[in-house]
Amino acid sequence: MHHSLFIRHRLCRNSWLRLQVAACRAFRMGYEYNCLECLLFAIAYYHIHCIGLYEMDIRLEEAQTRLDNERCASSAEEELNGTAAAEQRPSVEMVTQPEDEEENDSPTLLSQLSSELTTTTKSVHHMIGCERFQTVVSLWPYMIPLFFVYMTEYMMQAGVWPAIGFPVTSASARGQFYHYANWTYQVGVFVSRSSGNMFTVSLTMLWVMPMLQLVNLCLFWLISVHHFWYDYSLLIMCFVVGLLGGGVYVQGYNRINADMPKELREFALSSASVADSVGILVADISSLFIQSCIYQRNGIDGAVVNCPL
Repeated sequence: MHHSLFIRHRLCRNSWLRLQVAACRAFRMGYEYNCLECLLFAIAYYHIHCIGLYEMDIRLEEAQTRLDNERCASSAEEELNGTAAAEQRPSVEMVTQPEDEEENDSPTLLSQLSSELTTTTKSVHHMIGCERFQTVVSLWPYMIPLFFVYMTEYMMQAGVWPAIGFPVTSASARGQFYHYANWTYQVGVFVSRSSGNMFTVSLTMLWVMPMLQLVNLCLFWLISVHHFWYDYSLLIMCFVVGLLGGGVYVQGYNRINADMPKELREFALSSASVADSVGILVADISSLFIQSCIYQRNGIDGAVVNCPL
């Protein structure tokens, strides 16, 4: 359980750091947030990142406790059978009632499955560095969707949305849209991440959602340049961006929890969390140039870097 507590603490700490980065970015761009809004931001992030992970840890702990109890019961049964005399075994089988056989079938089958897992899957503590690296590489079906969904949504947040306003030449109008867009996005994230305990999507759907997020990025970029859909109804799309981003996050970790063996589950969860952090880093660097090109197209000054196009 201490590994799960460490993972939860790390993700919660990362969420709080991201909240601080967002606040600093908003302060730098001249956006004003009152105390109530900051408090609601903190509560939303705590609910999304901490409470959901705590419930996942409880389910993992309960499953591990049941498996340990089954192993203890099976080992005690083997010891009792080993101490019995060989000539008494046929009589014991004749006296045994059908109900007892049905009751003993489930623990023996579970013990066989658990023993097969332990023999085929090596514990992380007994792995060398090369084997751990191979295990991390094997997580690519889960890490690539996490990377792409975070990269695309943070490109929208940091690069495209600050360059949209009604009118676009007004800095206060751009700041107002950025303010409402991020609030709507957080509502979508809140809804989608709260659904993690209700269902688990397939691996195919986990890959489809980042592709849809890429479509949203292209759509917002075209809107910011050509202004063909240019009013506050764009907040609907911001809500969809939050739904997809939060959905890939919670469903990705749910799939790892369901697909990975128990011996590698916590290691896989902590290793896969690197993917979204790398996606955010790539998005923040790329957003400087995306925002500069949109500013140049709309005749707006104030870009941090020069547009390479």
